[in-house]
Amino acid sequence: MPSISWSSPSPDIELIHVTYSDDSILLTVKSTRTSSSCPTCFKPTSRIHSQYTRKIQDLPIGNKSVELLMLTKRWFCDNPACKVKIYTERYDWLSSSGRRTLRTEEVLRKIAFSTSCLSAEKVAKSAHIPVSHDTLLALIHRTEIESEVSPFRGS
Repeated sequence: MPSISWSSPSPDIELIHVTYSDDSILLTVKSTRTSSSCPTCFKPTSRIHSQYTRKIQDLPIGNKSVELLMLTKRWFCDNPACKVKIYTERYDWLSSSGRRTLRTEEVLRKIAFSTSCLSAEKVAKSAHIPVSHDTLLALIHRTEIESEVSPFRGS
């Protein structure tokens, strides 16, 4: 089996296991956080509610697609005034949906904006980033685009 050199996207993520197949690599990782802050009220807590796994798409390595199987935690919010009672860990390197890394989403966004979503789906799949054209279209719709004011337009 080939060895993999992996740089964690965050200091509180630990690589547990690597699984290879003919066309993909699955990296099993876990959060090592012992506390977390509520995303609503920002109060820190160390009370874990539960753990679950989620699959996260990352950029390919060579000709193999890459997925992270992430063991992550849910936490209790200890602030009685907060409307959130249980929340999931947040990571600054994951997209808002938490299904792909931000760097993967940025590559997909560039592909989607450069051509039609049907063509972008084919390009992404050939680049070993499997994604549907509907997902690419949703990504386009979620993208905030600043409108530029023309200097030639009258007020």
